[in-house]
Amino acid sequence: MQVIKPVKLRSKGGARGLNGVLANRQVWKNAIYSIALITYLCSFLFFGLAIADVRESGGTMTALIDLIVALYFLVQVIFLFVLTGVVERRRQNQPIDFPDRRS
Repeated sequence: MQVIKPVKLRSKGGARGLNGVLANRQVWKNAIYSIALITYLCSFLFFGLAIADVRESGGTMTALIDLIVALYFLVQVIFLFVLTGVVERRRQNQPIDFPDRRS
């Protein structure tokens, strides 16, 4: 008769290496905030380009395109802040409570 030894499924420690970095929510949140900051600065750049074009030539198609791109960047910043809210959300373990209907 052969004795079967139990197999160890998971180690007690957390994820290591690249898996640990990818599982870290704070790293994701900081990366999203960094991208949002760069995007926000780009929106100011394109608003500035549009204003300069309007002052110089009275407004051309280039100014309109710059305004559209600047608005796109602002919408992207809003989306990134919503995304950080999704990343920050934690699983909540709440007990299920059933009312007593016997009375």
